[in-house]
Amino acid sequence: MDEMALGTRLAQIRRRRSLTQAQLAEAAGLSVDLVCKLEAGAKDGVRLGSLHALARALDIPTAALLEAQEEPVMEASDLAVLPLRRMLVPGATAPTTEAAFSLPVLRQRLLTVIRAYHQARYTEAVTVLPELAADLAGAAAAGDDETARDARRLLSQALMTTASVLMQLRYEDLACEAVRQAADAARAADDPVLAASAVDRYRWAFIRQGRFTDAEEVAVRAAEAIEPKLSSATPAHLAVWGRLLKGASAAAARNNRPARAKELLSIARASSVRVADERLDFARYWAAFSPTSVDAMAVENAMTAGDAPQALHLARGIERDENLPLATWTRHLLAVAEARTATREYAGAIRAMQDIRALTPEWLRHQKLAHHVLTDLLDATSVRRAKSSGLAELAGWVGVRP
Repeated sequence: MDEMALGTRLAQIRRRRSLTQAQLAEAAGLSVDLVCKLEAGAKDGVRLGSLHALARALDIPTAALLEAQEEPVMEASDLAVLPLRRMLVPGATAPTTEAAFSLPVLRQRLLTVIRAYHQARYTEAVTVLPELAADLAGAAAAGDDETARDARRLLSQALMTTASVLMQLRYEDLACEAVRQAADAARAADDPVLAASAVDRYRWAFIRQGRFTDAEEVAVRAAEAIEPKLSSATPAHLAVWGRLLKGASAAAARNNRPARAKELLSIARASSVRVADERLDFARYWAAFSPTSVDAMAVENAMTAGDAPQALHLARGIERDENLPLATWTRHLLAVAEARTATREYAGAIRAMQDIRALTPEWLRHQKLAHHVLTDLLDATSVRRAKSSGLAELAGWVGVRP
């Protein structure tokens, strides 16, 4: 994030509202020192929650403060995802044309890597996906029309999994290339619902980049393109449509549009009820959706709005169901931990963080919000209590230092 550009915009909008720095700080519930530092461009890594508070106080979308700011492109020297980079942006080496695997074998390999992603085994996924994608592309090129169509559907799912892995590892730009290729493969297979599911990953990347308006619009357009008849649509069709609207709701909430976020989530809820009895099927992981995922998004939206008590109220009674991906559930637990920290329920927040670690340790280490929550807990907790509760050990393991 470009703090100097942010500070310039913040100062400009504040002056146009005829507010002093002290008045803006009071209206946003922030310190005057923070506002001064932001405007001076000296604040390192400002939190999104602070930007939401400033946007609400200025009565503007949060995107107005973040305009033209995107995450930096990955450094070329970073080898962590080099296999996926070579897969998505190949060099001059000619692709192999060795004998293709049968579709049942390829489908089983895809299910294996989807399970690895679901269980946050990202290193394994990075290693396996390039060869799998190459074999699927070969099967699509060599097969008859029906075989080619099925292979392209599987290729689209492999590329969506690639995009998801890259998003978890915070390589948003590279993930967008995977999304583009996934959508192309789905369209080539004449599967508009699968293509719409791929497009939902654009929404995820745009939110990460602070492009909240773009995120909402791309999700809503994709949902409109596949709007189903609730009485006759397949569960997968309803699930993808609902996921898109749920994602659009998240973008609207982050853009300081709570009424629109609530409206979109309400429509998504109507779709989720129709698939409530569906279980998580790794063959249709791209269509995983349930009422619990909508409830979890309502909690997250409340935290985005800065209403921790409401978030905890909404979280009561939410339990993980069989159609909820593990990453969705751990994200919910992280939002609950953030809310408990904000309301000074420190013991509950520490337990939630420890629960996440037990479920998906690798996922936790990649979450910026987890670092923020643990930092806040360390600031609010005595050294003795941090050690006795396991907080100090957990923070050190994640990479946060007192």
